[in-house]
Amino acid sequence: MQVPGDVQVACVSEDPDQATTTPPVTTLSLRPDRVGAEAVDLLIAVINARGGVARRRLVPPVLPPRRSSG
Repeated sequence: MQVPGDVQVACVSEDPDQATTTPPVTTLSLRPDRVGAEAVDLLIAVINARGGVARRRLVPPVLPPRRSSG
């Protein structure tokens, strides 16, 4: 697949194969592994009635730019 120079492509995906396409696709990762780890940590804190635990967590997404977007 050829992507013209005036078209930029990006997607939201956890598929590592996006880096091996032609051209490699810029892919936003929402980091489900980190989201899951934060959820488990929060659940354990609630079960153990730990005080002072932040109930709002922010897991920043990761955007590795690749050739499909510039």
